[in-house]
Amino acid sequence: MFSISSEAKVGIFVLIGLIILAYMSFQVGQRGFGLKKGYSVDVFFNNVAGLERDASVQIAGVEIGRVESIALKDGKALVTLRIGKDIKLARDVKAAIKTHGILGDKYIELVPGKDEEIYIHEGGRIINVESQADLDRLLNQLAFIADDIKKVTGALSSVLAGDEGEASIKDILENSRQLTRNLNTVVKSNEATLRAVLENTRQLTENLNNVVTKNDEKMAQTIENLRGASEQMEKTFASLNDITESIKKGEGTAGRLIKDKDMAVKLDQAIDSLRDVTDKINQGKGTIGKLINDEETVNNLNEGLTGLSRYINKAEQFRTFLSYRGEYLFDSSEAKNYLDIKIQPKQDKFYIVGLVSDPQGKKTIRDTTVAGVTTRTEEWDRDGLLFNAQIGKRYKDIVIRGGLLESTGGVGLDYFALNDKLKFTFEAFDFSADEKTHLKAAAEYQLFKHLYLSFGWDDFISDKGQESPYAGISIRFEDDDLKYLLTTTPIPK
Repeated sequence: MFSISSEAKVGIFVLIGLIILAYMSFQVGQRGFGLKKGYSVDVFFNNVAGLERDASVQIAGVEIGRVESIALKDGKALVTLRIGKDIKLARDVKAAIKTHGILGDKYIELVPGKDEEIYIHEGGRIINVESQADLDRLLNQLAFIADDIKKVTGALSSVLAGDEGEASIKDILENSRQLTRNLNTVVKSNEATLRAVLENTRQLTENLNNVVTKNDEKMAQTIENLRGASEQMEKTFASLNDITESIKKGEGTAGRLIKDKDMAVKLDQAIDSLRDVTDKINQGKGTIGKLINDEETVNNLNEGLTGLSRYINKAEQFRTFLSYRGEYLFDSSEAKNYLDIKIQPKQDKFYIVGLVSDPQGKKTIRDTTVAGVTTRTEEWDRDGLLFNAQIGKRYKDIVIRGGLLESTGGVGLDYFALNDKLKFTFEAFDFSADEKTHLKAAAEYQLFKHLYLSFGWDDFISDKGQESPYAGISIRFEDDDLKYLLTTTPIPK
């Protein structure tokens, strides 16, 4: 019977392994060779930190090429891509540097364009580029914010921490509880009277409070002057004693008035003249007489005082709001931030100015004409800020506003419910002829006095894949709250 030796078996096994290895090498070589048969495309980036040669080039998560080379040209990074020969790139395709996860490798993501009539050929260039975010700069800003928060919490801890702070808080709460019981008893027994008294004194108290606040320094100076005046009074009383002695001796005008008969006669004549003036005033003669006796003059004076009171009440209606809103976009896993100042001169009229930090950045469109052919390009600056400048008018529960929304013209419509705790919002802006209008719908609910929770759908009819649901949180302060925070926050020593 035919048998194979051990040496022959080993040789056959090694031969089969070499055949398999050669086959696999050939397959890998065929793939690499197929990619080399593709065409090259250039793209410029401001920053390619972390991107390596031979990195993947993908569209919708599917690899369609590799990074062939990276070089420096005119202060920018020139990246040459090797694209598969079966892949066609439209002229308005957009390139961006992405990362697999948080700490994964970087790759180039291509977003297909819509211009399918003109494609990029060998040696062509991708114009639309999305700038890469600078992670170091973001971390530095977060470090500064953390330091500020640490200082604030340290100041609060120094005031509230310790046995003394705890005891003070307990005493304040106990006193407040007892005071509340006593006030409740008084209010129930004198409710009608107190309501009338409070209504009459409310406006007077507010006006006096404004006067005292605006003239705080003058009041302190007045008290200081009174202290000096009291010192002078002591000296004055001493002088009065000397004057009294002089009068008794008949010295000076007062002394002659007492001792000299002619002086007394002249005084009687002056008193008679004063009596004549008083009679004329009682008869309504002269300016003072009309002011006292003429009802028309009194009415004019009352109208002037009423106008002054109306002006003071109008100034008290002027209100200012400062708000911050952060939105998390679920589809792009990015955050969008708003910082707004709302100025409300009337109850039904307001103005809004603010800044917007959009993860998409600020879009700039440039038209370039070469040899009679005009080419339009889009550039996105992720570090650029957008602006809000709006004017609004309220009609009962509906608010209509318009102006600049995220640096473009637009309008907005708000509807309030549940005593203004719930707000529904619809906005439309960026009415561009090249792309669809940016539409945004949202709902916002007031959780606490200064804290609001919102959710909605941003750019929900986008034709560039930028639509995304989002959830957000807002912090809002009024001018009275800001004055209270600024005047009551302790300064650490």
